[in-house]
Formats: sequence, C-alpha cells, structure tokens
Amino acid sequence: MSALCLCFLRFFLPARDEGLKEIANPRDCAPVPMSNASANPPPESMKITPPPTAPARFSSARAVEEHPTMPYAVRGAWLCHTGRVRRGNEDACLAGTEFSSVSSERPVPILIEGGPWLVAVSDGIGGHLGGAEASREVVRHLAACKRVTPHSITEILQRLNHRLCERGQKESEHAAMGATVVGVGCGGRGVFAFNVGDSRVYRLDGRQLVQVTRDDSEAEDLIDQGLLQRNEGARPGFLHALTQAIGGREEVVEIETHIYPLQVERRTRYLVCSDGLTDMLISKEIQEILLAKPEAEAAVTALFERAMAAGGVDNITAAVIDIEKT
Repeated sequence: MSALCLCFLRFFLPARDEGLKEIANPRDCAPVPMSNASANPPPESMKITPPPTAPARFSSARAVEEHPTMPYAVRGAWLCHTGRVRRGNEDACLAGTEFSSVSSERPVPILIEGGPWLVAVSDGIGGHLGGAEASREVVRHLAACKRVTPHSITEILQRLNHRLCERGQKESEHAAMGATVVGVGCGGRGVFAFNVGDSRVYRLDGRQLVQVTRDDSEAEDLIDQGLLQRNEGARPGFLHALTQAIGGREEVVEIETHIYPLQVERRTRYLVCSDGLTDMLISKEIQEILLAKPEAEAAVTALFERAMAAGGVDNITAAVIDIEKT
C-alpha cells in the first residue's frame, strides 16, 4: 500500500482505543479526606486515655437508609447553670426533643427507651446576647432532626454555620455570634459522638475515663506540634481560642463535623459537657465522681458542686448518661 493511501486511512478512520475508558462517577475515584488531628497522651500518672488520633470525618458522607430498629435506651440527667462569675447563661442542653438554656441547680432526668435520639450540649461564643442566641439555635435545630445519622447531623450544622455567620453580618448586636456543640446520637447508623469546638464527650470504660472527642482549639494544635504540654484545669485566656465553631466569624468558613462511632455492647456511661466543667475539674476528679455516684442525677449534681467550689468561672453544663441495648 502506498504511503499516500496510508495517510488517507489514518486521516479518515477513527483513532484506536488506547485502553482509556469513561469513568461513570468521577467522585468514586476521589478518596474522602481524613482529619489530620491527633492528640498527645496526658501524663502517665493520670492514667487517662488520650483522645482518638484521627476522628472519622463524615462531612461528605451520603445519606443511608434508616435501620428499622435502634435498640439503644438512654437514661441519665443533665444540669445547666450560669456559674459563679458570669452574669448570663450562654450554654444550652438537649435531650431527645427537650432542650433548655435556663440556669438551674436541679438536675433534669433523661429517659428515652429507644432511638432515634440525641443528647447534646452547646456553648455560646461572641458575647452574651449573640452567644446565648447561637447555642439555643443549635439545640433547637438538632431537636428537630428526624433521621439521626452522621450525615444528617453534619448537614444541620453546616447549614446553621452559614445562617449564624450571615445573621451576624446583618445584625450588629449579634456580630460574631456562634457556638460549640458536642453530643451523642443514636440512629440508623448506630450510636456515635460528634463535636465542633472544645466541648467534650467522655466515656467511663470500666474504671477508666476516656476522652472520646478532640478539641478544635489552638491549645490542642500546639500540643500536637509538641509546643505545649498538656495541662488540665483552668486555662489562660489565649488557650481558649477555637480553630472552628458554628458561626463565630464575620465571613462564612466551612466547618468539619467530627464523628466518632461508638460501640455499645453493654451498659456504658458517658459524660457530655461544656468547658465550664472541664476548666474547673481535672480528669481524675471527674473519673472519681462518675465511679462513686452510680445514679446519674447524683453524679451530675456532684460534678456541678465540685466545679462551683473550684470557682465556677464559666457557665457549667453537663449531662451524665447511661446507654444500653434494649
């Protein structure tokens, strides 16, 4: 065949398939990014298990079908109080569909026989007016959640983050309004903890206290980098700086909701609390109280009283809950 004919065929005939194929869904090729968060262990003498090294990230998880049953009951009590120093209360608490930010010295019982359910604590930031309103908005929106999954919680908090930032831009009295949030949920994907900010979930594992969540704070980042030693109790003001919160900024910045799957094979005790408690008490004190007080109402009352005796410099909110399969 002449060179002219070969050129003619190469020009008019379609190119051969060189092994490439169309990807049906390009997103399937992109791995979900994981948090780089890690935490150094506390002093060995404390015998307190450190937070997990890499909280799971479900901010881009797809919705899944609910399981027909969620066989986990939760019983406990919560208490929300202004503390000794603050003039107003910027904390709020949610258990099931009931939520409140009213300061009280009397614990409120929790009794939910089956899922879906949520127990959560929110700590307002941005000044009393804006902070109090922000924490109430957080628990109010979570209380309306019908499908309690990591995906649904993430979506609610992302939308609320935009809403609080935009409201703060429009209303000067609510400028930089925002809040932290932490909680335990039970739904179609089982039991899980979640957080944005520096409020915490702890688990009593046998006779050992385990911090489940990791703080979104400058202090935690400095500890990870080896530039700061982990010290419990009251922190200097600059160590309260958050790396993320729901709202709390002049411009919208996307947030990452940390999700921690929980395995509950037997009755297990959890503590959900704001930093008004953990700034006043070290982990060893919390552990001793949770072990000494088998009744949740007595335990949450003892935690509150100990934090008040230590100074009560911030709002104090704590929920002690016992979760078990039904």
